[in-house]
Amino acid sequence: MIRAIPLRSVFVHIVLIVTVLAFGFFEPASAADDRPSTQSSVNYASAAREVTAYVQRTFVLPEENLYARSITDRRADYMWGNGIEFSALVGAARHDPTAFLPILSQFFQSMDRYWDKLDTPPGYEPAPTRGGAHGKYYDDNAWMVLTFTEAYELTHEQRYLDRAEQTLDFVLSGWDEQRGGGIWWQERHEDGSKNPCVNAPAAVACLRVARYETPEKAKARIAMAHKLVDWTAQTFEESGLYSDSIVVASGKIRRGKLTYNTALMIRAFLGLYRATHNEDDLNHAKRCAMAADWFVDQRTGGYRDPPKWSHLLIEADLELYRATHEGYLFNRAARAADCQYHAWRQKPPAELIDNAAIARALWLMADTQSDNCGEFWSRLDGDEQKR
Repeated sequence: MIRAIPLRSVFVHIVLIVTVLAFGFFEPASAADDRPSTQSSVNYASAAREVTAYVQRTFVLPEENLYARSITDRRADYMWGNGIEFSALVGAARHDPTAFLPILSQFFQSMDRYWDKLDTPPGYEPAPTRGGAHGKYYDDNAWMVLTFTEAYELTHEQRYLDRAEQTLDFVLSGWDEQRGGGIWWQERHEDGSKNPCVNAPAAVACLRVARYETPEKAKARIAMAHKLVDWTAQTFEESGLYSDSIVVASGKIRRGKLTYNTALMIRAFLGLYRATHNEDDLNHAKRCAMAADWFVDQRTGGYRDPPKWSHLLIEADLELYRATHEGYLFNRAARAADCQYHAWRQKPPAELIDNAAIARALWLMADTQSDNCGEFWSRLDGDEQKR
């Protein structure tokens, strides 16, 4: 969910040259370079363990088996933060299942306090609920579908896939035809907007879940992913990047751009390519990825956005790199992860959500150094039906 939007509306991106009026001119690394060149001094597995251990020491609420919002605010975090923390724990469990699978399992159960059984269809409220509150954010729920399918691929525990399917049903219930389609941001339409941060992960979620369903159901999921991607691209894309939202009542586009919107559209186009083998989708993913150099801070080489948003572009870089082997993607992800870790070493963020995001990014980078994790992503990225 977006709580603050940095407005940067003046830019032009043309294939290999990104012109950013506020930041000067630079050339991104060549997409034709398939050799990762970044020489990182970070041991990613060690760094990920360090940040994860800090999160466990600092934010765990032992009596609730949940996580505090911040160092000073000890209330249980919102569902957005829970989703990022759960994804960090899934990453940790790939490397150390003995230590982290029990933590993952308990956290999953504890998040039932947010699950609204009284709504139809049910979904996750942003805070613990007695049910029937109708304040759910569709993007909170879309993120959970993605991390639950990853947990299922790791553990083969049916409860994770069942909850992913149930949660996806709630997310898709937010679609209507106003402004040509799209899923609302919030269940009550309190902000009055539809956003890429809902529709893009919803498309990826459809494609993920489709691979575990019968051919008939999978076909419907893929068709829905197409609708989501087409509407989101037509409504929000500007030279490969994605604006924040549309005000449904007026049609006004809020043009602030954040890393995670473009990141999930990269993954959505790539997922469509894997599902349908349409080269146009792969090329579109590549164009968006090249445009994403706009987010790079030229002073540090990392992404300008805070980790709670930018860790998802690191993930998109790595997913597209696995498909195309274009070295600039890996290099960009590594630089961004290194920047996040070095900044964390100087002063950890106050909020759980950014600490969890850094841990997630570091576990993803650690995956690139592990043969077993490479096999995991090969399975999760693949086209084959799994159920």
